[in-house]
Amino acid sequence: MTKYHLLIFWLVFIISLFSRFLYLDKYPVSLNWDEISHGYNAYSLLKTGRDQWGKTLPIFNFRAYGDYPTALNLYLTLPFVAAFGLNTMALRLPAAILGFLFTWLLYFLCKFITKSQILGLIAFIVASFSPWTFFTSRAVFQSNLAQFFLTSGILLFLYSIKKKIFSIPSALLLGLSMYSYHNTRLVTPLLVLLLFIIYRQFKKTYLPFLIIFLILALPNLINLISPESLARNRWVGIINPVSINLLNERRRLFDGPPFLNILVNNKATYFIYQFYVNILNFLNPFPLFFSGSQNYQFNPPHTGLLYIFLLPFFYFGIYICLRNFTKNKNYSFIFIAFLISLIPAALTTGDFPSIRLSISTPFIYLFIVLGLSPFVSKFKTYFLPLFFILSLTFFFKYLFIYKNYCQAYAAAWQSGYSEAISYIKPLYSQYNQIVFTKKYGEPHEFLLFYWPWDPASYQNDPKLITDFHSDWYWVSTFDKFVFLNDWEIKNFIPTKNTLMVTSPNNYPPLSSKLLKTLYYPNNSPVFDIVAYE
Repeated sequence: MTKYHLLIFWLVFIISLFSRFLYLDKYPVSLNWDEISHGYNAYSLLKTGRDQWGKTLPIFNFRAYGDYPTALNLYLTLPFVAAFGLNTMALRLPAAILGFLFTWLLYFLCKFITKSQILGLIAFIVASFSPWTFFTSRAVFQSNLAQFFLTSGILLFLYSIKKKIFSIPSALLLGLSMYSYHNTRLVTPLLVLLLFIIYRQFKKTYLPFLIIFLILALPNLINLISPESLARNRWVGIINPVSINLLNERRRLFDGPPFLNILVNNKATYFIYQFYVNILNFLNPFPLFFSGSQNYQFNPPHTGLLYIFLLPFFYFGIYICLRNFTKNKNYSFIFIAFLISLIPAALTTGDFPSIRLSISTPFIYLFIVLGLSPFVSKFKTYFLPLFFILSLTFFFKYLFIYKNYCQAYAAAWQSGYSEAISYIKPLYSQYNQIVFTKKYGEPHEFLLFYWPWDPASYQNDPKLITDFHSDWYWVSTFDKFVFLNDWEIKNFIPTKNTLMVTSPNNYPPLSSKLLKTLYYPNNSPVFDIVAYE
């Protein structure tokens, strides 16, 4: 590596490091309900050995709100909560660390695949400055864990082809990846099989790898059919209550022979068609390079997941991969692994699944680098510094967009809860009842986290009332807190010494005293805190 290559490497290293850790507790402006749930359940495990629902040391999933996310992040978060307390920084540090390390993994993976240090450095730049990986490095996303464990496991497997010592840690990392995210439960075993087929590593020396991987993988594969693992799929899978209603409506309106109606409008044909459409949509340049997800908790609005100047190189990289498919094992692996990584997201419906597709990013970045490789060869002297400057310019522009997004779209991150709970906590002893609106989602969880509430006390609270409906666990009351839907609050008859945290101007006016109005960073109101004395 030349001196100026080394200079660029360390500049990327420093910028990547600081951009992921600086003001980590301020941007995004608040913890969202998923982050809060992961944090409080980790805290509960630390204090009681059980999650907030009383389950001892969950292995595969924890209940959360009824969506049963994977449990590995709880255990990664636990030591940070033990060291730094239950706060935003402790929750987000694992994501930032793994997100930063992922950029290094891309450097080494690309260097191995292409046998080029310069192309490895370009991969390092792409991964470090990409909006896709930057965004998920600054909040709690299970996909971030999956990215890291899957990529590191693949890299060490490739290293183990020449140095067998890497096979054991590779098996551990690939096995753990299946506990990090729902997607990897399907993808990881297929990728392990692909690695053995492509690189023909059917040797006795890989027996320890297989034993360790199977010990970790088999329980998880069996757990795939458990009600907990299938809970989320009932609503996000291609075949869900909405799609079944749509099929029934199509059958009712079909104007043709009955046998043709059955042949066309059935679950199998609907599934195959939607799966095929999803795969094609994942290659659509519009969401990838221009709009991203329409869920503003996953990216700033109207902002691509990849920079627009990389668009032609992504598709050119796919072409290069296909052109050399039979000539180069590494290229064969990249292309097939990319297709495998799309499968879990293709099995779902809804908006462009930028988070579910995160496990595809290593292969997407490699396509981009391969697409750039002919130009690197042609313009050896000038290409790397020019690419670095261009990427950095786009990254700084994105940081400006990101900062403004965090302020303007604070509602997407359920901002306001921390301030509301900080305000009412000193008033706790003065009121017999505290009513909280459910308008912004799961207020009980924010109370548990920001108080923070003793997990043992919560689990054994005789006033804890929960309800399960619509595949969701709802908390109605605990201690002196009552949680009501926003439309119920206007008709609620508060007793004496009641404190109410509600949406703006949404409270019974009789005998009320407005104590405080809380605002989003953009100065629009979020909560009214009202007393009935």
